[in-house]
Amino acid sequence: MGLAGLARLHGLFAAYKPPGLKWKHLRDTVELQLLKGLNAGKRPASEHRVRFLLGPVEGSEEKELTLTATSVPSLIDHPLVRGPAFTSLKIGMGHRLDAQASGVLVLGVGRGRRLLTDMYNAHLTKDYTVHGLLGKATDDFCEDGRLVEKTTYDHVTREKLERILALIQGSHQKALVMYSNVDLQTQEAYEMAVSGEIRPMNKSPMLITGIRCLQFAPPEFLLDEETEA
Repeated sequence: MGLAGLARLHGLFAAYKPPGLKWKHLRDTVELQLLKGLNAGKRPASEHRVRFLLGPVEGSEEKELTLTATSVPSLIDHPLVRGPAFTSLKIGMGHRLDAQASGVLVLGVGRGRRLLTDMYNAHLTKDYTVHGLLGKATDDFCEDGRLVEKTTYDHVTREKLERILALIQGSHQKALVMYSNVDLQTQEAYEMAVSGEIRPMNKSPMLITGIRCLQFAPPEFLLDEETEA
């Protein structure tokens, strides 16, 4: 692509992150592939310089030497001398995922990095699918973490789990209203609440706007949650 390709390299794009891969490794891999494309472009022709080379005088039988002006290519911009033309590229991340999480990451390159701020200020919701296991607790809440507690789970039913989820969602909905700076006594606030458009206006912790149980097969269960951050 070269310089012409770099001038066109602007925008946002999505990339899938598999479980077990750190978000930074994904970003670095994307940067490496883009740099390969940029450096694969044809470079401008090398400039030529005039050098005076020592050589025999044509037609002389006495082996006389003379200096002859000769045009030779300059090697200062040769790839083997200078190395790759592009060695780094600024790539922004719209959000991050834990190493064990999988999902879509939004990246920005060039002027597209400015759009990441606009996307953040838009307070878009994020959807997560959470796999859980009853009866065990680890130090980092991941399945490969160090086991710190183990107990029975026969008393846990789907109805009980859904009641807990409703309490969690209710408490987060109250916090969402608090961070939204909306006057609940106005008609506008009522209409926003009914349509689900209330969003925090200032920096806030991650808030769960919706959560439900998709599957319950003890000890495993599956949750779907929508968050606002």
